[in-house]
Amino acid sequence: MSPLLLVVAICVVVAAVLIPWVQQQRRADDLASVAARNGLEHSRHDPFGSTRVAFPLFRKGDGRVAENVVWRDRPDGLSTRAFDFSYYVEAKDDLGRTQRSYTRFSCVMAQVDGAWPDVTIQRSGLLAKALSLVGLGDIDLESEEFNRRFTLRSPDRRFAVTLVDAQMIDFLLSTDARFAFSIKGRWVLLASDPVAAAQVPALMRVAEAFVAHIPRVVYEMWPSPFRDAAGRPLAAGDEGYGFALAAADLTEGDPWDIRRRPVAYTDLDEGRPQHDLDGRLVQERPEDPWGDGRPRPA
Repeated sequence: MSPLLLVVAICVVVAAVLIPWVQQQRRADDLASVAARNGLEHSRHDPFGSTRVAFPLFRKGDGRVAENVVWRDRPDGLSTRAFDFSYYVEAKDDLGRTQRSYTRFSCVMAQVDGAWPDVTIQRSGLLAKALSLVGLGDIDLESEEFNRRFTLRSPDRRFAVTLVDAQMIDFLLSTDARFAFSIKGRWVLLASDPVAAAQVPALMRVAEAFVAHIPRVVYEMWPSPFRDAAGRPLAAGDEGYGFALAAADLTEGDPWDIRRRPVAYTDLDEGRPQHDLDGRLVQERPEDPWGDGRPRPA
């Protein structure tokens, strides 16, 4: 190889590494500035372990990460978080080398005062039609325009049709089907194509508008177990885990190893009802070492 070609090859390799790094730094700096101007908190790493909530999007790929998190506590005491999310899929090329292809999103998680069945609302398309052929079709509503533009799925049809009432339909149609919405437990997830840093606060407002359009009857028919003695909604309760996770990321320098670490989860307050990550109540089971219902000795 001639000296000129060698120099060119080195420059290409350096650019391939340096340019993404510079872009990541610029993105983090831009989001920090946007957060400061809009009264939001910001962290380059995810201080909440947000992807522990088992939305299907957060289980895709061979590796995944949430970063550049901005958040705020709403007047109702619940929180809204926005972050960059990406996952990658590994494949081997003809020479046996492992290649990674990345898919990126801008996401917002808005906490709700509930613990509800799973729901997904997304733009209709070929995937939705394909799923319909194997018995996983969408739930049709009375609005033909909604049915044409969106796919609504849930294992609980009653909950889904109660959630997506006429006002919610009008709101969803106003978004021009640019976002996918999901509910799992006590969280609403908005997923979008990546947006500029300056648009993140607006994206958070869209997620909060979805929460604001949830019909009151949903809260009445599916009341939240996440309440303190005074009836106030409980905080998310995952900050301790998330900060430890973020610290480990900084130490190890490999955010993709999140999926390989053991998850340690404990309730914040002893005596509080136990819930899984999807918000479902875990029934307490009395110990019965003899298997015949006899009480344990004192």
